Amino acid sequence: MRPYLLFAVLLLTHRSLQAAPRPYLDVVPALAQRLVTAQARSHGLGAEDLFFTLRNQTSQELRLRVPPGLHFGAGDPEAQDLFTFQERLLVLAPGASGTVRLWGFCMEQHDHAPAANSVYSLRGLAPNGLQQLGDSLQKYPKLAELYGQMFVWSLTDHEPLRDIRVPPALLRGATNVLRYLAAVSGQLAVHARSATDNRPSVKVFSKRLFINYHSPTRQVTSLRVYGPDDCERYVVARSWQLTPGVMRYRLGLNTILGIDELPEFTVRLLDAQGHVLQETKVNQATAEVDIPPVQLPFAFAFSLAKPVKNAHLRVRLTDGTLVEELRQLPYLPAGNHRYNWTFYHLRAAGTSFVARLEGEDGKVFGQQLISAATTP
Repeated sequence: MRPYLLFAVLLLTHRSLQAAPRPYLDVVPALAQRLVTAQARSHGLGAEDLFFTLRNQTSQELRLRVPPGLHFGAGDPEAQDLFTFQERLLVLAPGASGTVRLWGFCMEQHDHAPAANSVYSLRGLAPNGLQQLGDSLQKYPKLAELYGQMFVWSLTDHEPLRDIRVPPALLRGATNVLRYLAAVSGQLAVHARSATDNRPSVKVFSKRLFINYHSPTRQVTSLRVYGPDDCERYVVARSWQLTPGVMRYRLGLNTILGIDELPEFTVRLLDAQGHVLQETKVNQATAEVDIPPVQLPFAFAFSLAKPVKNAHLRVRLTDGTLVEELRQLPYLPAGNHRYNWTFYHLRAAGTSFVARLEGEDGKVFGQQLISAATTP
């Protein structure tokens, strides 16, 4: 080869190498190497409601890939973590920021949906077979739109899989996804059937429920959800230690229903023996309203002629029903005593109570009527 021809070939190769773009770097290792910073905010569940912002921390241009199958953790511990399935590419100049919008599916069936402008953080690649599901949903976005939430819950919360209807072009992909989900989740195989009307066979029912209960004593309870046939659907809390006082809990009642199925559920709080302490009926019309407890401050004054051991300060209804064990007092000397207390309850406003100092045998050493009219 002539020298000038060899030089031309080398020059062309050099220019080709210079022109070749740098490969895209996945965002998870980019964060681990501190090449970028990230923040995420969600405006609810739905298409492109998760805003994921990346900032280039280097002095060079970065080509970044947001891969399918990511896990975003909620800043609110009672809100749902999110799983994303879409691939996004972006190029950031040195010091520049860029935002991509992602579709997040719920990863925690019994928590509530994110509120507007909720803070999230990238936890990394999603576990429990979700990463492979993300790749499939990226390939078949229509399948994600129709059945993505059922697919995710089948892996994260053991939600039963159901037969599905899909457009003919999706039949093969849907069949492969269902086989994969059944194998990973240990469920029986279900089937995809071809349909031309684009009508899904299932829907998502989601309701935020506020559970308020006034526990009179320390006790072990469980919180369970039952279906319309009164069969247990799932256990929210299997062994829940309650202390005396008002317990407040927000429950995300989320499940998959048949497309024409009406939601009918019962949420029961049970004691250790299985007795129902409180139950709440839930359907489509159930209001998502949190009723705060009533605050009732009072001063309880009494006098003892002689010392008392192992006394109990209790609040009861006027008919004697125990409302709350406020405090156990190992020893009280003789003399005058006064306790200032703020009592919270869930009874109707204006309900009258009786504060009592009681002994181990039930003997009453002092009592005082307390109501809104008698508080300080």
